[in-house]
Amino acid sequence: MLKAQFYLQHRPRLINKLLVAAIILLYAGWTGYVIWRDKCLDFYVYYLAAYGFAHKVDMYAMGDSRAVWASLAQELGVRNYTMPYLYPPLTALLVWPLIVFPPRWAAFIWLMATAIAFIISAWLLGSAFPRSFSTTLSLALLLFFVPPLTTLHAGQVNGFLLLAVVFAFYAFARHHYLWTGIGVAIGVMLKIIPLAHLGYLAWRRCWQAVLAGVATLFILSLLAVPLIGVRGLISYINNFFLLTGADKLVTSGASQSVLSFFARLMVAEDRRWYLADTPAAAWWLGFGVSLIIVGLTMGLCWPSNASKRLWALEFALVTTAVNLVTHHTWYHQLVLLLIPFFVVIEHTLAEPRWRWMLLPTAIGYLATNVHGLFWHYLEFNPLLVSMPFYTSVMLWGFLAWMIVQEKKIKGSWC
Repeated sequence: MLKAQFYLQHRPRLINKLLVAAIILLYAGWTGYVIWRDKCLDFYVYYLAAYGFAHKVDMYAMGDSRAVWASLAQELGVRNYTMPYLYPPLTALLVWPLIVFPPRWAAFIWLMATAIAFIISAWLLGSAFPRSFSTTLSLALLLFFVPPLTTLHAGQVNGFLLLAVVFAFYAFARHHYLWTGIGVAIGVMLKIIPLAHLGYLAWRRCWQAVLAGVATLFILSLLAVPLIGVRGLISYINNFFLLTGADKLVTSGASQSVLSFFARLMVAEDRRWYLADTPAAAWWLGFGVSLIIVGLTMGLCWPSNASKRLWALEFALVTTAVNLVTHHTWYHQLVLLLIPFFVVIEHTLAEPRWRWMLLPTAIGYLATNVHGLFWHYLEFNPLLVSMPFYTSVMLWGFLAWMIVQEKKIKGSWC
């Protein structure tokens, strides 16, 4: 009897350790494959940009100047890279110490650190809730999730972005608003995506978190000055819209935003069928639907005296919405969907009235993974290649429904 009680008490810990071990083996093997192929295109952009900044080259002003990038790549021995450098200064700042290593060694260190960031993210995500199965759920979701593998394949910064946002979520769930703001600000300085979360905190009137976030943004900007200089900060602001390509429609199946979904349907291309060659209609529909999502999200998150459960739902809703409304959302950025997947499944397992959401959520999770493995073969069909987009819309809808039901019960709409 005592042995059985001991086993039941410690079984979750054992399962969690086995899941972590499985993730480590998977990521180690995948990292080895990626380094062998030497295709960390995005990491090498950070690597070249950090080197350029360190040698007083304004990499923001260089844009996609092939001559400058080619010269830096030849000097450092980088064979595979893309351009331009689109990110805030912190990403280059993180890579700066790695330029003392040869490219592949630097990429290896970066990928190992990214893998660790993913594991910590899943652990923190599960730890945000007190239930015995929460950490097991978050680790299991990470183990079988393909976006982290594509992040590692490209050497993307998304592992650290996810860690920053999950840290903010963890702190938010525990009402540590100072740390919430710091986590969000760190995410913003890696990629601008968490600006939506900072806006949410302001909308929620969590002024301590907002002030901590703004102060952290200022401090991190100052920390970047030794690398990029004050002129580099100004250059980033001046070249922001040019760098992001916000004036172009992205039709690639690798992008899963609202705007890209309509662009695939309404921009003529030889590689896929389309409904009509009307790019202007794609712009109007994309921006119109995005504005509707933003407006509905703000309405659903109307400031009120909310419970911990409700705030978790809102944070996940904002995370899902920002992936939808961003101009283009590359597949590897869908690592952020780990948060809404976890929140939806955790709530459905805890609440019998929402169990009907489990099956469609599982199908969406599977479809998102299938897309990451085979999207090149689905490019001919704009509807098939948009499966992660449908999943994001579904997650947003489920979270919105949960919020409405929770607020009805608690009467917290005002």
